[in-house]
Amino acid sequence: MHNAPTPYSPYSPYSFWVCVNVPVPVADPLSLGLPPDAEMGSTIRLWPARGAQDTPLARVFAARSGQPGARKAPSLFWILDGPSDGMWCSVRPVAPDVHEVYAADGTLLACVTRRAGRVLPWPRRVRWSARLTSAPQSVTGKQGTWYSWCFYVVASPVWFLHMIFSVLYSYWEGGADDPSFGCPARTRWRAQGIGTALDYRGISEKAYRFDPRRLDIRVAYALAVLRTWEAKDRAMAHLSERTN
Repeated sequence: MHNAPTPYSPYSPYSFWVCVNVPVPVADPLSLGLPPDAEMGSTIRLWPARGAQDTPLARVFAARSGQPGARKAPSLFWILDGPSDGMWCSVRPVAPDVHEVYAADGTLLACVTRRAGRVLPWPRRVRWSARLTSAPQSVTGKQGTWYSWCFYVVASPVWFLHMIFSVLYSYWEGGADDPSFGCPARTRWRAQGIGTALDYRGISEKAYRFDPRRLDIRVAYALAVLRTWEAKDRAMAHLSERTN
């Protein structure tokens, strides 16, 4: 059972989540500054949710071929204000794992970089960083806390055995459940001198805790959408591999 929602204020910390939805065509995309084939594929909503019919904080649009889970490469997307449908920013891929965030007037707000994780020659976590044009320091978040990764590694033999038995069981019984375990996901974006500006956390249902006094809301929403869509792409690719 969720806690009662707190009053929303754009000037004090609040929590939101990125909902990846079935893409919805736009009736008049040109009037919103969008391409003709733009579709709304995600919404950004307060967390805990107040109601299914509540107006979202923001809406996320992309071309039909650029929706998460269906795209073949990172895609350009736009974030519009939920209540007014006014353009907030655009997020454009400029290189592998590099995106630039632009304001509605074309001003560059930030350059977002994702550095992939690895095991060898030494372990390192996935890192998301945003180099801001309005501040000298970057906002950086590493995926998974060090203690959650330690627990993940220590418990991995048990999880591996469970996965083997689950695969064998589904093979004989015809089940389709995914037996794999997700990696640690918590991501805290921090900058020197300002502390945590954005914190992606949760157990069964994850949300972003955001402090608008420490980071431009447009950059925060862009980071959240990039983080969520990348996870969606990976999940759909994994599902496709299992079904082929």
